[in-house]
Amino acid sequence: MKEKRSLTPHGHRKNGCLLAALVGAVVLSGCTGGALPPVFGAVFGLSGAEVAPFRVGRIPETVITSDDRVLGLAANNPGQCIYLSGQSNRRFRAACPEGFKV
Repeated sequence: MKEKRSLTPHGHRKNGCLLAALVGAVVLSGCTGGALPPVFGAVFGLSGAEVAPFRVGRIPETVITSDDRVLGLAANNPGQCIYLSGQSNRRFRAACPEGFKV
């Protein structure tokens, strides 16, 4: 008589966690073939990570164009709306257009 062997969902989850842990250990051990991205130094405090210098300056004021679309009101900023940029598919916050109501 043949013995039935199957991996239960728990077995798949256990194997996935083990694989993720092994991959994480290899990445964190420095076996990536180069310098680690700056986030590893900032978040994990690893000394072998690249350094991203701090830049002093201002983010330019957002200009609303005809391609941009209003998504709705900004939750924490009265009189401000959230727009979807038609050029870069990014969201930004700016003053609501005249007469905008939800």
